[in-house]
Amino acid sequence: MATAGKVIKCKAAVAWEAGKPLSMEEVEVAPPQAMEVRVKILYTALCHTDVYFWEAK
Repeated sequence: MATAGKVIKCKAAVAWEAGKPLSMEEVEVAPPQAMEVRVKILYTALCHTDVYFWEAK
């Protein structure tokens, strides 16, 4: 794989403060260390628990 052992850039929805809008940002992800793996995630969603803590209720 072309990214093995390299830092990669990914898009991420970042919550800087509770109750504030999520910010779409590009983040750098370090290569995995010993006994770790890096998984490519194609699709994801928020669950009700994520939303609960994001809204700071």
